[in-house]
Amino acid sequence: MNNYLITGASGMIAGGFIQKIVSEHQYVGLILLTRDKVHTAYRYQKLLEASHTPIKIISDLSELTDNEAASVTAVINLAGSPISTGLVNTAKFKDLYESRVTYTKNLVKKLKERNITPQVFISASSMAVYSETSAPFSETTAPESPKSKLAKLCNDWEKAALNAHSELNSRVVIMRLGNVTDLSGGMLMRLLPVFQKGYIPLLGNGEQIIPWITLFDTARVISHLIRKNGIEGPVHVCTGELIAQFELFKTLAAITGMKTAKTLRVPKFLVKAAQKDAAQAVLNSIASVPEKLNGSGFTFRYRTAADYVRAVRETMEITAELQNSRS
Repeated sequence: MNNYLITGASGMIAGGFIQKIVSEHQYVGLILLTRDKVHTAYRYQKLLEASHTPIKIISDLSELTDNEAASVTAVINLAGSPISTGLVNTAKFKDLYESRVTYTKNLVKKLKERNITPQVFISASSMAVYSETSAPFSETTAPESPKSKLAKLCNDWEKAALNAHSELNSRVVIMRLGNVTDLSGGMLMRLLPVFQKGYIPLLGNGEQIIPWITLFDTARVISHLIRKNGIEGPVHVCTGELIAQFELFKTLAAITGMKTAKTLRVPKFLVKAAQKDAAQAVLNSIASVPEKLNGSGFTFRYRTAADYVRAVRETMEITAELQNSRS
């Protein structure tokens, strides 16, 4: 049996991917490499009990048998502490750097030492690697990286992942993620409390283009990248909907069913004061287009924010009807 090795197993994106693999019964084993085996086991307890998919939780590659190590065909590297709180001080940036760049360097080194040579090595990155631009661009026409801490972190992170090609002879895919959206986490979960109070944030001028993608489609993208041998290097993991920040937030706010809303204006200097270097993730206009995904036959379940909101609202209404029928 083939095995997929997943790092950062307790993260939102990894969680979505794990749920998808299990639900689709792809007949692969999952090896979850995590710093906290107890927490990860607790999180996936129901899957461990009910799934036919073998799931093994480890904290070090030495815990794998020789057969398990030889059977790893894909590594999905999603480790890293959250950036959403902002780079508020030197210690925070050091944690971000070590949990991404240093971790990835060590991961490749340890895989080689353990003689684990996956066919594909997929590693996360961020759209923060790009300079601000409102002109649409693909992976092959991308603008140069800005000279910021966050962009440097992303560049170093990607270089560390690319070592898997020379060291492990693996096909390397770099997922440059847009803002991942889901009710359980990410951008949308942070916005919900504001929406529920009747406000829609307008950050800066609100006209900057925000690349985004649902958690559901992010998990599907990972599966697609594993199967498509012709895809390598940077991949834009976003819908390609060129939607402005305020329009995106206004559309997502409809999930709460609000009829009227007030605009919560947050000047650029306040966003920068709160988020420091991470502010560019919501203030810069990044008009990225997923050319590699589109060209390889991937189809988004939710290509527009309006499609996603409509689907969520329909699910909520069906759930409410079922609950009412049982009461």
